[in-house]
Amino acid sequence: MKYIIAMASLLTATGVAAQGKYTIKGTISGLDKETKVMLSYRIDKTSVEDSAITKNGAFEIHGTIGEPANATLKLKALDDDGIFSIEKMLFADKQEFFLEKGNFTVIGNGNMSHAVISGGAAQTDYLLLQQQLKPFTDPLEPLTEQMKKMFLKKNNAGVDSIRKLSQPLFAKAQEGELAFIKTHPASFVSWHLVKERGGIINPDTFEPLFNGLDAQFRNSVRGKELAAKLDIAKKTAIGHAALPFTQADTTGQAITLASLKGKYVLVDFWASWCGPCRAENPNVRKAYAEYHHKNFEIIAISLDEKKAPWIKAINDDQLPWLHVSDLKGWNNEVAKAYGVTAVPQNLLLDPNGVIIAKNLRGDKLGAKLAEILK
Repeated sequence: MKYIIAMASLLTATGVAAQGKYTIKGTISGLDKETKVMLSYRIDKTSVEDSAITKNGAFEIHGTIGEPANATLKLKALDDDGIFSIEKMLFADKQEFFLEKGNFTVIGNGNMSHAVISGGAAQTDYLLLQQQLKPFTDPLEPLTEQMKKMFLKKNNAGVDSIRKLSQPLFAKAQEGELAFIKTHPASFVSWHLVKERGGIINPDTFEPLFNGLDAQFRNSVRGKELAAKLDIAKKTAIGHAALPFTQADTTGQAITLASLKGKYVLVDFWASWCGPCRAENPNVRKAYAEYHHKNFEIIAISLDEKKAPWIKAINDDQLPWLHVSDLKGWNNEVAKAYGVTAVPQNLLLDPNGVIIAKNLRGDKLGAKLAEILK
């Protein structure tokens, strides 16, 4: 389970960094047989992969890199068939770290997941934070392993039970991360943690964290993008009037948000390809069935790019409410106006079109509707 990832090198104001060499030297002792070490990372939208075969447990990987990258080192059997499976994904022997120019050392015993990866200033910060979070992450680890096994067995009740046990520990780890951000404003670890919280922005909590960062981060290209997204989030915060929009439904007919004034409206951002969205649909369907006749409507905005899978998902999930899309994917005009860069997301509007709640999932949507539609 990932608790935190640290960023590893200073970005320039333009986000461009000169290429430099890196070397990763490692030894994984106690292996039954030689294995492949897979290195993977992304720079912007480009994926980079490299690998090495261990020799008596030792391996070495060289390359060049400009900007720092969130990287993964994974052990993979030489006879692995390469076919994807959920089990392989869940139980892969891997560890994330941040790669940058310079030398890195990996020391492990029998596996990669518990190896010590050192090298670089930010990786040092990352290891420091990991040490500070150990009282919470150590007991989380066995719970996570149990949850994976129950997930594979489709034991939903067991998964939910362990999730409830994990939540207090996870909350404490989150508090530890926030404390680190506030006390290390010039650390790349802090910068990355703030960026991780930029998927769905709550202005009340995100703005103080962002503004507390060193200017080098706030003034970077990514920093300016986050500032713009924060500005949109503030305009679409609870208590503000929802932004007007018009989009076509599945038949091509234009539907306006204004046409729904006078009703309580859930504006729901989703997509046919979004697993969490599809998993949430039964909860939304239940709320719609119970409260639609009480002046409640839903308008779902899809971030699909193709019409056929969009319509198929509507029919397969039996979603009887209003559906619109411009079929531009992440460039959906309404999603861009509302600063949506992750789904699912939703907003609940009162009859005057004012946002009264956001991101109501699971039983929270039904509970909120029960509160306001007595």
